[in-house]
Amino acid sequence: MTTQEIQILIDGCLKNDRQSQRALYEQYAPAMLGVCMRYCNSREKAEDVMIEGFVDVFKNLSSFRNECSLQSWIHSIMVHKAISDYRSQKKHLLNESLDDDTVQIQAPSSSGEDILTKMEAKQILETVAQMPEDWRVIFNLRLVEEYSFKEIAEQLGRNENTVRVYFQRARNWLIERTKIKNQNNLTTTDY
Repeated sequence: MTTQEIQILIDGCLKNDRQSQRALYEQYAPAMLGVCMRYCNSREKAEDVMIEGFVDVFKNLSSFRNECSLQSWIHSIMVHKAISDYRSQKKHLLNESLDDDTVQIQAPSSSGEDILTKMEAKQILETVAQMPEDWRVIFNLRLVEEYSFKEIAEQLGRNENTVRVYFQRARNWLIERTKIKNQNNLTTTDY
C-alpha cells in the first residue's frame, strides 16, 4: 500500500467507517497474528490477543503520528498486548529471583552459534514455538524486538538477572534442540 492509501484508511477508521476498519484489519492481521503467535501458547490465544490488540489500534489510532510506519506502530501495540496478557497469566505465580552470586551465564559455544546461523528461519521459529513459555517470551523480546534485559525485566515485572538466566537457558535449549534435529536429519538421510 502507498502512503496515501494508508492515510485514506486511517482517515476512514477515524470516522468509524466499518469498511476502512475491515480493510486495515485485513491488511495487517496476517503479520500481526505471526507476532502474537511468538508470545502465545496456541493459535486461539494468539488470535484473541491480536483481536484485543486491534481494538487498541482503533481506539488509539488518533494518536498515530507517522513517526514510524503504521505497521511498526501496530506491531508495537501487539507486542505490548501480548506482554500484558502474559503478565496477567503469570500474576498468580511467584516471581522467581536468582541471586547474582549463584548465577553463572555460560557463553554459547561456537558450534551452537554455527548451528543457529545455518538453520532456516522457519526451522528456528518452529523450534522456538516449542520452548517453555517464559523462555520463549524473553527470547522473542530480546532477539526479535531487541529489548534490553532491563526493559524486559520492567515489562514482565521480573528481576533483571532472572531475565538474563532465562534468556541464556532458552538460547542453550534452542542450540541443543537444533543439534538433535540436525543429527536426526543426518541419520534418516544416510539410509
